[in-house]
Amino acid sequence: MPIEREYPNKAVWSCDQLDSLDPPIAEAPYFDNDLNAWIFTRYADILAAFRASELCPISFSNSKPGKSLNEEARLKMRDEVQQELSPSHLRDWKESLAKQSEEIAKRLSQNSAVDLLAGYAHPLCLSLAATVTGISQDEAISLSDQAGTVSAAAAEPYDLTLRAAAKSANVGLRKCFHTGPTTMRDSAFVALSQTMPRLLGNAWFALIQHPQQWNLLHQKPELTEQAIEELFRYAGLVRTLARTATTNIVINGIEIRKGERIILRIIAANRDPDRFAHPNQLDITRRGASHLTLGAGLHSCVGASLIRMAAVTITWPLVARFAYARLAQNVEWQGGSGFRSPKSLWVSRSS
Repeated sequence: MPIEREYPNKAVWSCDQLDSLDPPIAEAPYFDNDLNAWIFTRYADILAAFRASELCPISFSNSKPGKSLNEEARLKMRDEVQQELSPSHLRDWKESLAKQSEEIAKRLSQNSAVDLLAGYAHPLCLSLAATVTGISQDEAISLSDQAGTVSAAAAEPYDLTLRAAAKSANVGLRKCFHTGPTTMRDSAFVALSQTMPRLLGNAWFALIQHPQQWNLLHQKPELTEQAIEELFRYAGLVRTLARTATTNIVINGIEIRKGERIILRIIAANRDPDRFAHPNQLDITRRGASHLTLGAGLHSCVGASLIRMAAVTITWPLVARFAYARLAQNVEWQGGSGFRSPKSLWVSRSS
């Protein structure tokens, strides 16, 4: 399996890139001596890892877990976030976001190329980030660059320069958010204003590469929620995650010793043929995608309902208005081993 190393102890599987000509391959777990870590690629193995309380998230640059919450505190935090993401709040946010999405989609030129990220996704996601975190739109605009710095470091966690810049930006961002659960403050602002557009960029790139799928969704709006799940599976953003064992544990027959690292290749698991029929095909009619893009079990994304709502609400007006979209220029990619996405998405369209 080809591995590119740009930093010490860094692994980037080129086949996990969305624009790769070679699809990722799910294989049995193995220990990589150079990386000093177990490599998990199969769906069943990563799902088991997500469900294991003995595994703790770590950064790629550190084999030791950071300061973690005890179980009671963790559950309390998740409960507080779930209260913020109540059905009534999601309905209100969706109503406002849908109106904005429809208005901006109508203004997109049909006669000249436009950047779907800068001209559509970014302003909508920035507005949603402001609404959810309770700051003004002007404040959101002023904080966008700092949030972008934090996101860039998450995309390439091995870059020491980016990491230092993100540490400084995080300090500045935290001073601007004072209400609500901790995870619904600056971290939520970064996720919604920066990571969300990257996720949408990957999804829309996949649709553009499969014009029949775009056109099918254009004709059948009832498939939108189902299509988003398939796009999350096929074109998910997160490439790899890292975990460490807090005690000796056996995962699907693999003995992991306390302190050992595990690298989870999420994109490979989402293309596992033992879990998905024709895994390298984009099929928006696919049912039961059950992807791992938003985690699972103890390590599921607490904001998954918000992410799904935003993806559906922002994507539909775009696809509904235009029967297809084609790339107007080559895509420049950004990010690295954490996640990778189009820097821009210039397209021309026809109604």
